[in-house]
Amino acid sequence: MKILLIDDNERISKMLSTFLRLNGHECIVASEGETGIDFIEGQKFDVILLDLAIPKFSGYDIIDALDKKGKLEEYKIIVFTASSISKEKLDDLVARGIKGYLLKPTDLDELLEKIKIVAEA
Repeated sequence: MKILLIDDNERISKMLSTFLRLNGHECIVASEGETGIDFIEGQKFDVILLDLAIPKFSGYDIIDALDKKGKLEEYKIIVFTASSISKEKLDDLVARGIKGYLLKPTDLDELLEKIKIVAEA
């Protein structure tokens, strides 16, 4: 699968992208939200892992931008965040079109399973 990881934490991005590649996935990393939205609009991805707490152009901004264009439902986005976000807020994002969420830190096997489920949906 081709996966886009949008996360500003270099250590987490490196670890996750290496893990995903070792598990047979192609992984593209964007460390800024604006770069991430450019990748989303310019390439086809099976799954997008999106951190919400990115400085400047956040994960929320990416979701809002795609939603305003009426394209949010087209993408298989898994919110992947360590921010203190309520279950209600996460459920609201799912209602808007996000395909799932995981809280950091997460079990890597759980991450692989969530990616598989979302990609096949």
